Amino acid sequence: MLFCYARRNEDRMRVIIYVRVSTAEQAQEGYSIGEQTERLTAFAAAMSWTVVRVCTDPGYSGAKLERPGLKELIRSVEAGQTDKVLVYKLDRLSRSQKDTLYLIEDVFLKNGVDFVSMSENFDTASAFGRATIGILAVFAQLERETIKERMLLGKVGRAKDGYYTGKQILVGYDYVNKLLVPNAYETMLIRTIFDDFLSGRPISTIAAELNKKGLYHRGRPWYSQTVRRILSNRTYIGEVLYQGVWYAGRHEPIIERDVFDRAQRLLQLRAESYTSSNNHVSPLTGFLWCGRCGAKYGRQRWMKRNDGTRKVCYMCYTKSKKCKTMITADHCDNKNWETDELEAVIFNEIRKLGTDPEYLTSEKKRAQEEREATDSAQLIRSEVTGLSSQISRLMDLYSLGSLSLSEVDAKIRPLAERRDKLEAELKAMTTPEGAIPTDEAAQLVQSFGDVIDRGDLTEIRLVLTSLIRKIVLDGDNIEIYWNFT
Repeated sequence: MLFCYARRNEDRMRVIIYVRVSTAEQAQEGYSIGEQTERLTAFAAAMSWTVVRVCTDPGYSGAKLERPGLKELIRSVEAGQTDKVLVYKLDRLSRSQKDTLYLIEDVFLKNGVDFVSMSENFDTASAFGRATIGILAVFAQLERETIKERMLLGKVGRAKDGYYTGKQILVGYDYVNKLLVPNAYETMLIRTIFDDFLSGRPISTIAAELNKKGLYHRGRPWYSQTVRRILSNRTYIGEVLYQGVWYAGRHEPIIERDVFDRAQRLLQLRAESYTSSNNHVSPLTGFLWCGRCGAKYGRQRWMKRNDGTRKVCYMCYTKSKKCKTMITADHCDNKNWETDELEAVIFNEIRKLGTDPEYLTSEKKRAQEEREATDSAQLIRSEVTGLSSQISRLMDLYSLGSLSLSEVDAKIRPLAERRDKLEAELKAMTTPEGAIPTDEAAQLVQSFGDVIDRGDLTEIRLVLTSLIRKIVLDGDNIEIYWNFT
């Protein structure tokens, strides 16, 4: 009975003051930690309450409960050290409706502690105060969501206007007057990364060589993941990203668009090759085709040698299946190639491209002629020639005065559109998707010797994927279809 009497005796009420403010709120609304504490202390004195503790959270957002001052308040409430919690305003406790109601109902009232807001002039000791608290909590959250929505719209607007909205400033740029400005030293690093990648160097090698030369970025070493992110980041071609959408940026590009596009094609090729290489243990698997039955060549383990090792060869898939099922009808009789022997032939051809410029030129010419010699290409080329002749004759008639300009224009336009469409088809047909320019191929073959010496299967297959579309085997004849133009 003594405790109940003291609980209701207002001049003996114990109170803990809780104050919170963020830097932005202090600047905008004009009340600091000190000002809140002073006003709340005066209010408690006027109510004849005893202030037993002041819990403060300077510079903390009200969006979350992870605040040191709030944790101290909760511990004090649960320890029975207070009868009331006093705040300057409801949103000082929390800006979340859910968190506000949790603190009041599951922490304060559950432990027999009332909650008082000085500005809103209510006390949960009364029924009206408990009803009002829920209403005010809704408006506190509404304000927070409104602020969040305004910030979101502002960021979208900035991105559409070309301003960078990322949280971290990218390597290669400084942030000056709300704009990305190229950093001379880091720009050199970014361009080096793209140049080395397009020359055929693996991403891990690029990172290792930069670190070996001491070319760090902002004092930090390079990792493969960092290099890969740089190679695929469109910010370097003058764009900005916000919520998955790229917009034209206001900043100066570091990398030319065609260089970036070539890097993306090579990244895609390497990704496909990496997936493939995880399923194979031979460099040429997936590149070899039978020139007789059209099937792929695969790697097969063969008879045991005297030393206990097994002979390993590349064999036509049709032939290997017939052998396994002991069926001899329609048996493909194409040659089996020992892996070491065939790989040596192919690798030497690649090395020859690097040591003999004339051979590289002749192989490029041969590949182009083969593509242009296909029946489809010849038909398209013939039709293009015919359309050009028709257009030329119409122009002659116009020059002789036989046709007016409007008549000539009406007749030429559909012919020219048809010709342009066919020429685009012919270009796509004679330039395979993913083909690389000859100068890039030359850079790749120059580094191929180092790749072979390291013996890394993944790196070898990455280079092969860039240089070769397929290899056709017909007996002792080997035909390589190069992937450069």
